[in-house]
Amino acid sequence: MILRINIGAFVLTDAVREAVAGITQDRVFLRSNVAVQDGGMAGALDTLTERSTPQLLVIETTALGGDLFNELNALSEVCLPGTKVILIGAENDINVFKSLLDQGISQYFLGTVSAEELKSAIVAAFADKSLNAKSRTIAFTGLRGGVGSSVLAHNVGSELARLYDEDVIIVDLDIAYGTAALSYNIQPSQTLADAIAQAGSIDETLLMRYLEPVGKNVSLLCAPGHLSSGVEITPKALEAVLNVVRQMASYVILDIPHVWNAWVQELLVDADDTVIVGLPDLFDLRDGKNMFEFLLPNRGAEAPTRLVLNKIGELKKGELGDKEFMEVLGTKPALNIPFDGDVFARAMNNGEMLRKVAPKSDATQAVEILAKMVSAKESASQLAKSKKTTAGIFGSFFKK
Repeated sequence: MILRINIGAFVLTDAVREAVAGITQDRVFLRSNVAVQDGGMAGALDTLTERSTPQLLVIETTALGGDLFNELNALSEVCLPGTKVILIGAENDINVFKSLLDQGISQYFLGTVSAEELKSAIVAAFADKSLNAKSRTIAFTGLRGGVGSSVLAHNVGSELARLYDEDVIIVDLDIAYGTAALSYNIQPSQTLADAIAQAGSIDETLLMRYLEPVGKNVSLLCAPGHLSSGVEITPKALEAVLNVVRQMASYVILDIPHVWNAWVQELLVDADDTVIVGLPDLFDLRDGKNMFEFLLPNRGAEAPTRLVLNKIGELKKGELGDKEFMEVLGTKPALNIPFDGDVFARAMNNGEMLRKVAPKSDATQAVEILAKMVSAKESASQLAKSKKTTAGIFGSFFKK
């Protein structure tokens, strides 16, 4: 979960100031604005009489008893309805604590607070902001066009549904050239364009009209796939649609086109798991360096950002290996997908998934492992076991 909120902190002590500074380094607050001022409650009252109220106030106070409640009454007069307040105070009384919560204080800390405690309190206070999304969002994009990121996205979606018997929604975000409908051999009656046009009033009932079921537990939100759709994706409209999509499936696969603009950057940064697909050549090595230099600091160490090299073995000479990517990117490929032109061509021409065309092929087995990687259901030891089991099949395609 990544919160998009405005936070105003009014502090008295260095310890609380450090705690507020600490949360700004956390991925959860990547999209939040945090402003810190001295002065505690008095500073908050002075400032908020002249400025609009942020969505959350973190306020430190030393007032006790009746003075504390007088301060809170004064605060309520300058705050907009719905403003949430986390208080750090000096009153050590369980009855006062209960009274504060009854008055609508989101959380009360005695004496001081740590960054982790503050984070937990804010997340609890704004749980509704995430719309209690039940899904895991996995973003796929390519370092260049034609590297196969869309094919992998569609097949991983089907594998997740098969492996875990979970609902999966694949969202094709390439408005002009999207291929999800072709991959599943369907003619969608309505598309992502229709959903975006209704972004202001979208809900699950309406979105169901735009989804195309393509198999057990798998649905598509297709792109129009033509140049004259007239649709322009904006971050606000897309977020409204995806917030609803995330309520409707355990996994949401985002098939992101090879473009670079604000909404693409947000999706790649915000996704629970981001998969960057490239080829083992010099062009993708350079673009991979640019991509990972942007993604790694913005996503944070705890959010998986995976490089997958596709079509391994297609080039007879000049193919780069894991070592070169590790030296330049600082991270080695999470997985190498072997080239199997015949299997991929049959799948694309028939509008079928790899699993149906060639269930025992090297490429299909590699896609299964990728699905397990992004599922968040498999431990590192289980993934290692899967790789070991298939090592005889893949040979050098899984490189150390």
